[in-house]
Amino acid sequence: MKVSLLGSSGKMGKSMIELAHDDPSVSIANALVRPDSKYLGKDVGEEHFNKRSGLKFCAFPKENFDIFIDFSTNNQLEEKIELYKKFGKPLLFCSTGLNKDEELKIKQLSSSFPVFYAPNTSLVLNYLTNMAKKVSTSLDFSEIIIEEQHHKSKIDTPSGTAKEIAESLHIDANNILSKREGSSGNYHKIIFKNRNEEIQISHFGLNRKLYAEGAINIAKWFYQKPKNLYHMQTLIKEIYE
Repeated sequence: MKVSLLGSSGKMGKSMIELAHDDPSVSIANALVRPDSKYLGKDVGEEHFNKRSGLKFCAFPKENFDIFIDFSTNNQLEEKIELYKKFGKPLLFCSTGLNKDEELKIKQLSSSFPVFYAPNTSLVLNYLTNMAKKVSTSLDFSEIIIEEQHHKSKIDTPSGTAKEIAESLHIDANNILSKREGSSGNYHKIIFKNRNEEIQISHFGLNRKLYAEGAINIAKWFYQKPKNLYHMQTLIKEIYE
């Protein structure tokens, strides 16, 4: 599986490149960055691992590939959409911080080619979200609280995952409690309360590797699927239920 990776110069991009290097069934064919990026034309290995790789950061795919994986920021979305349309390849979209209109634009691409929309690629976290939905609909709680924390350099607040959890539980996203501190690690916590008891469902991400692993596993499952819109719940239902 040959990947064109958007956001290749970032921290998630680095994790993706590192994992792909150790997986003989995956290769990064194009390490994509913005046309104005300071990394454009530089060697990917030298920048990320202090070891020359021969793969260079580029603004446009130069090598043949099977799938786009996008871990970039939500900047220049219209330009990226035009790129996706030009090639018509399957798209695993992992960027966060989009508003509803922007989300819709990405999802509408699925009428032309396969799109997997995944603001969070952790299978475990998505299982916990399912569990929270069951608790919410089966038991009577007077209050539901969502808390999330990410590293201080994360741009969007609250996280895309927290907003998805809030939407699934019919909670106003403005009431999510968000923290931005430290350099790594994150958690999402759902707290159910009533007068006499409390339930907490939590997920702690210890490093970015888990999201890179999740993305690669999703891509392997997804990239030869027919055109349609896919989510984590689609994968969970087909493989694990």
